[in-house]
Amino acid sequence: MKYIYTFLMILLLASVAFGEGPVAKSEGSKMIAKLTGKQGDLRIPKVGVDVERVVLENGMVLYLYENHRFPVLNINTLIRCGSVYDPSDKDGLSSLVGTVMRTGGTTTISGDSLNMLMEYAGGSLETRIMDEMGTASLNVLSKDMEMGLKLWADLLRNPAFPAEKLELAKVDIRNSIKRRNDEPGSVTNRYFNKLVYGDHPNGRILEWATVKALTTDDLIAYHKKFFVPNNIIVGISGDFKRDELIAKLQALVGDWQKSAALPAPPPEVTFATKPGVYEVIKDINQANIRIGELGIKRDNPDRYAIGMMNYILGGGSFTSRLTSRVRSDEGLAYRAGSSFDIDSRDYGVFAAYCQTKSATAYKATKIIMEEIAKIRTEGANQDELTDAKNAAINRFVFNFDTSGKIVSNLMSLEYNGLPTDFYDNYQANVAKVTLDDIKAVAQKYLNPDQLTLVVVGKPETFDKPLDEFGKVETIELVDPVLE
Repeated sequence: MKYIYTFLMILLLASVAFGEGPVAKSEGSKMIAKLTGKQGDLRIPKVGVDVERVVLENGMVLYLYENHRFPVLNINTLIRCGSVYDPSDKDGLSSLVGTVMRTGGTTTISGDSLNMLMEYAGGSLETRIMDEMGTASLNVLSKDMEMGLKLWADLLRNPAFPAEKLELAKVDIRNSIKRRNDEPGSVTNRYFNKLVYGDHPNGRILEWATVKALTTDDLIAYHKKFFVPNNIIVGISGDFKRDELIAKLQALVGDWQKSAALPAPPPEVTFATKPGVYEVIKDINQANIRIGELGIKRDNPDRYAIGMMNYILGGGSFTSRLTSRVRSDEGLAYRAGSSFDIDSRDYGVFAAYCQTKSATAYKATKIIMEEIAKIRTEGANQDELTDAKNAAINRFVFNFDTSGKIVSNLMSLEYNGLPTDFYDNYQANVAKVTLDDIKAVAQKYLNPDQLTLVVVGKPETFDKPLDEFGKVETIELVDPVLE
């Protein structure tokens, strides 16, 4: 409760400050410092103590956490796959597999029948494949465990991939491609990623011709390659008895043969910069702006200092410098800030962003660049660093406030290749970040002369040309080919 109280007070102070105009960070820090609530002890659940790790003979890894408080069973399945593995001529394949696997059902039960069963049981069974991870989740009442486990295992092992469901999923993707130029923020992100990631899968722009050519055989081959037991980690929490559950799982997946040749790692990102101003022409009365560069991998020891630095610069909601200046002080944008991905397996990105009127595109860009330069030269003050640390440390406890989160976070350490004591040391690693660290990482990882600036809008309506920030290149926004 003391964590919750402190956290709510931080939110309250931010809300009050926002409602009154510019954020009084120093006053807020003083009020937080007067809180008498004492930091409670947080014991991080441990594998081997609170959560059991079991490896089946076929290589499937299980994380088990019994909790009989509520009569529910939750399964979170991680499959090492994702769009980052898709060859260029099969772009979109991972997404289609994740969708049709569920909508198409299995060789013994249709997707529509699965829907009815789950609706009747009040549960859920879902699959999804993202950039670097596939998931299959099951949530049912513990009285329906038998049914739920059978459906979950059947879906993992025997998806049907019927042609009519594949065509429906393709139509959805075609419609999303058709609309992809409608929303300026989406256009900005798409071109920004293409510029900073180049030919890497993270930078690809999905085209209908590629999706259209994908077949049921492609989905079957993908499933055969990635959905093998020694490429899967399963987290199970809730109301079950350990020995009974393992016996059921052995019966359902124990005869599933492991793969002798697991998929090769995905292509690595080539670290490179793409400095300049890239103006994507779109007939709107606003300017959507994104400024950034490639950042770090998640095993970088500077990740904690970078997280605090970004919170101060633009990641700290209403209290950050970018939000305070661009939104509160100048009234140039409803939303402004920055993100610095510190959890990516390969290089993530740093990006500052805002959407403003065309007539203030230059002014907003200038302020963002000034704040990036300022944190490099001046660093942060003690109040800002204290606020950033408090936010990170107080928020940390909510990673473990449900059984499902406990299991998911512990199993994700193995999936992501992070050390088993990562969570044990997290708060201490945040607490020991210094003002010198903030300045050092700002100077090392924010490089004003190497930044990629993408702006979507009508340059002739901007308050001033943007060539002050780099060589300007024009990108014509073309309609997608849908034939």
